[in-house]
Amino acid sequence: MVEIGEIGAIIGTCSALAEKGVGEIIKTASKIYETIKGSYKVLNQEIVVLCPESVQHFSIAFEATGGFLSQKIKFPFGKPLRVRLRPLRSLQDLSEAIFLTEEGFEINTRGMQAEDTFLLDVDYRITDPKFVDALVQRNHARELPKDRESEYWMHAQLKHPKVFQTKYGRLDLRDVDFSVNVGISEDIKMSIPSAFRRELEAGVKLLMERDPHRKYMLGREHVKAMRARGKGKSVIELLGDLQDLFFPRTFRKFVEVKKDFRYSECHRGSDFYETVPFPTWPKTMKVISRTDLGLERYAAEGILVYKKADFLEQVSKILGVKLK
Repeated sequence: MVEIGEIGAIIGTCSALAEKGVGEIIKTASKIYETIKGSYKVLNQEIVVLCPESVQHFSIAFEATGGFLSQKIKFPFGKPLRVRLRPLRSLQDLSEAIFLTEEGFEINTRGMQAEDTFLLDVDYRITDPKFVDALVQRNHARELPKDRESEYWMHAQLKHPKVFQTKYGRLDLRDVDFSVNVGISEDIKMSIPSAFRRELEAGVKLLMERDPHRKYMLGREHVKAMRARGKGKSVIELLGDLQDLFFPRTFRKFVEVKKDFRYSECHRGSDFYETVPFPTWPKTMKVISRTDLGLERYAAEGILVYKKADFLEQVSKILGVKLK
């Protein structure tokens, strides 16, 4: 186990940001630990960084020494985001015994049974958004195209594992994110019939043109493209139907995450099919996977599978055509 004064030596080559961030987390955890240890028997403690929320979560289990509880326990170490206290025997929430102060918080022990064991959970905000990046190395995803799907390899690991073992509990990172931009625009562009694209592009040019003669010529071109595509819904209606494929709830069906990572969420990319000056379909879908890192697992590997063939089959059904 390491003392607070040894943190700098353990971190060694760790960046100044990581050294400062870890030091602050351990410092806060140590103060809570030492405050409880003064009158109570500490049974277990852990420190977890909740990465998406940028929150440090400190959890400590303790019981009264000799069946005695002091009237108040004071923690003047800064205001927490939330505090929760529960007896492990009944798991009853004792939040009414917690009072926030200008310096931090206090616990009124009147409603606590001396013979019980208690679990205290305290959350504090991590102010620097780059803290996790200073501790975790994420390797860029590599795409491995296959016949009906594409795979993206993912790898993340701790830069300095030794800093995660402390006297005040093991430090773990939970829900470390890994983003993959899954390219879909080229697949759609290569598969959608040329008549559809011509009608779409001609229609947009027609709306933007101001010259009467040029507008007349573009109108003929647009009608010709409409006839070539055939009867059915208008291009605008079909584009509206296509948008549903890019909602997270729908696109989720076309991706799968394997090994040490797990699927979290997905969003449409900010760049769209460049030929048309209004959003049609995005060039990419951003898929976010998550994993946990700590002393038990320094590194994590995963595979994101994009079910390209299944996705394009849905495009085909919407357009009512057979894709190439």
